[in-house]
Amino acid sequence: MKKHSRKGTFAEERPYSFAIHRRAAIFFAFCAAAFTLLYLRVGALSQWQGLAQAAQQQGKYTLTISETRGGIYDCNMEPLVNNVSETVSAVLPSAENLVPVLEAVPVGRRTEVSKQLQNGKPFLLKGLSPIEAPGVENFTVLERSADRQLAAHIVGYTGDGGSGVTGIEKSWDSYLSSETAKQQIVYTLDGLGHSIAGIEPEIREEHVSGAGVVLTIDETIQKIVENAGSAGLDKGAIVVMDPDTGEIKASASLPSYTQSTLAECIQDEENTPMINRAFLSYSVGSTFKVVTAAAALEAGLSITETYDCQGYINVGGQIFRCHNLAGHGEVDMVDAMMKSCNPYFIQLGLKVGGEKLLEMTERFGFGDRITLSDGMTVSGGSLPSREELQNPAAVGNLSFGQGKLMASPVQICRMMAVAANGGMLVTPRLVLGTTPDGETLDLTADTPPVRILSEDIAAQLQSFLIHCVMVEEGQNALPSNNTAGGKTATAQTGRYDEEGEEYEHGWFSGFFPAVNPRYVITVLAEDSGFGNGTAAPVFAEIVEEMTKLGY
Repeated sequence: MKKHSRKGTFAEERPYSFAIHRRAAIFFAFCAAAFTLLYLRVGALSQWQGLAQAAQQQGKYTLTISETRGGIYDCNMEPLVNNVSETVSAVLPSAENLVPVLEAVPVGRRTEVSKQLQNGKPFLLKGLSPIEAPGVENFTVLERSADRQLAAHIVGYTGDGGSGVTGIEKSWDSYLSSETAKQQIVYTLDGLGHSIAGIEPEIREEHVSGAGVVLTIDETIQKIVENAGSAGLDKGAIVVMDPDTGEIKASASLPSYTQSTLAECIQDEENTPMINRAFLSYSVGSTFKVVTAAAALEAGLSITETYDCQGYINVGGQIFRCHNLAGHGEVDMVDAMMKSCNPYFIQLGLKVGGEKLLEMTERFGFGDRITLSDGMTVSGGSLPSREELQNPAAVGNLSFGQGKLMASPVQICRMMAVAANGGMLVTPRLVLGTTPDGETLDLTADTPPVRILSEDIAAQLQSFLIHCVMVEEGQNALPSNNTAGGKTATAQTGRYDEEGEEYEHGWFSGFFPAVNPRYVITVLAEDSGFGNGTAAPVFAEIVEEMTKLGY
């Protein structure tokens, strides 16, 4: 048998061994290159900011605790909104807070909250007391308005989306929205949406400035007015004005509405609580005798000239009756104003003439629409035309505030301010300006008063009105702790109830104190009858309460 040598065997296998090594080397080199590229790619990705931010965002869960619109302030920088607080609890579900959270929730809401707890994602609970439990953060946040919002018809309200629907909320919606302050809580969660141990939630607050709109309304006077109105009026309006500046210090419309019954109030066609009666026009009645007296005095008619009131006056075949059917007898201008004698003022208006009486009426601002803010306009009411006043009966109607004449409580306040401030016609004002911080005021331009009567005539009117309150009995307008002047009215409406009785509006408009008046107040008692029995007592109560507080 032939033996094979080692040398021969080695020589036969060597080519095969070199081939294996060559392929292995190539494969190793390829793998090394691939891993090198992968390493470099991972390193690059780890440094890429966009991916880092994306990863971070995927791990964040944000809840908005509150979004608070810019403020609405009174003239003393007291907030009229954002002044009621509630608790909002942010809950990160866990086994530790399951029971405390369910215990804090009313039974009727527990099914809903249980589902949120099972979901595992953070959620908010509102309208509860603070919940003391692990994973629960409690916040005190501001509600936009109270259920019974002060000056509701002026402030207005917001809709479900947070935008203004009425009042200042609507008029200044763009500005108030731009000053929204937001509060958020941000959780860091893992890929399954669970909290990561050791990482506390982040609290974010944006744009907390206190900026807002500043009104002429005085919060304290507004409260007095609303309390007196709620007690003394079923339907009507009250306006308080500074006679020197035209600033509206309070404005109330009765009945009012509440946030909790908003839907029902909107549908209430009988009581119409959503209407701002202070801005609407009504039959005026005898408060207008101030204008007739002004026209007569300017025409040179004497206050001592008398007229014998027999309880009626015949004007071109039309009979106008006095409220005192027996007549007042012989009265002069002071007596006629005190006793509110219709025949006296009718004959006075006829002496002045329709043209001059209408000119004085327009000079007092009757018929003018008054814009208080964008979209907030006071009705201009209505006046008889010059053609209509060619008829003596139309002049007679206008002379004691009847016929085609209609005006708003704001306008009657403006009229009374002329007598109170010495003959100057003011422009009613509701907005003082804005504030960047809730402390400082950026004033908006105002309209200066215009003289429409001489000081002597204004002083004479003021004297008449003081006699009406402080001398004439049965007016029920004299406050127990101050002096005042003013005029009642009982205005016919031309509308009748089921028994055939005519609806009449009761008015009182006046000023206080009697010397150097600081405030003018107009009270309208809608469809309520005689002004001395309905509106005048409300005036007296408001003056008494304001006087107690040093106004």
